[in-house]
Amino acid sequence: MRSLLALVVVAVLTACGSSNRLSDGSYVGTLSPGQMSNVTIDGKPMRLAPGARILTTSNTSITPDHLPPNSRVRYKLDASGQVSQVWLLPPEK
Repeated sequence: MRSLLALVVVAVLTACGSSNRLSDGSYVGTLSPGQMSNVTIDGKPMRLAPGARILTTSNTSITPDHLPPNSRVRYKLDASGQVSQVWLLPPEK
């Protein structure tokens, strides 16, 4: 059942935003922090996976409450469709 749900999540994300998917399976988007382990990416509510890592441009780890609003990020999803890794991207010039 879990694998079916993961396939559905991946299919929906692919259909909704295939243009922001990179060749390594990660995605690029705009992330805003929410309450607890909730975030919003490109206007879609998502959850951070247990043990999710958020890395700054200097490769240091931060907690979700230190995420700047509307951050440009690259992120990966786990098999259940939760955000498992986040990399903050430098601001566009």
